[in-house]
Amino acid sequence: MSVTTTAAPTTPRLKPAAVGATGFVLAMVIIVAGNYNVPKGENGGTGPAISTAVLSAAVAAVLFGWLVPRVRKPVRATIILGVVTLVSLAAFWSGITPVLAAATVAVANSSAEPSKGTRTMRLLAVAAGLLAVGWTLATSHLF
Repeated sequence: MSVTTTAAPTTPRLKPAAVGATGFVLAMVIIVAGNYNVPKGENGGTGPAISTAVLSAAVAAVLFGWLVPRVRKPVRATIILGVVTLVSLAAFWSGITPVLAAATVAVANSSAEPSKGTRTMRLLAVAAGLLAVGWTLATSHLF
């Protein structure tokens, strides 16, 4: 005699490490594109690229190594991180925006039942990260 059980379908959750890696890769795209083939007299170059890459790596390490695993109130943390992500657009060239957007998504995904505000902030954070990447690529000297 076999017993079959049916479980409620669950939505797949993104792994925080994968989300963090994606945010960091997008940050590196911004940093490389923004500092590639910079004409003499303009801001940017190898030195600024290295320093902003180190800054982005440090922020990612703090967010995904310490903050994201310790969040106890994911709704509140999502809103706070989302707002910080939107504010970081002022310094989009630093690469921090996609890292913060990734942290916002990771925290929002940890919520058992995301609220409308959480879903909205997650969407705005993703849009901000993609806007930072798109703007940097559009204004870069890559093409």
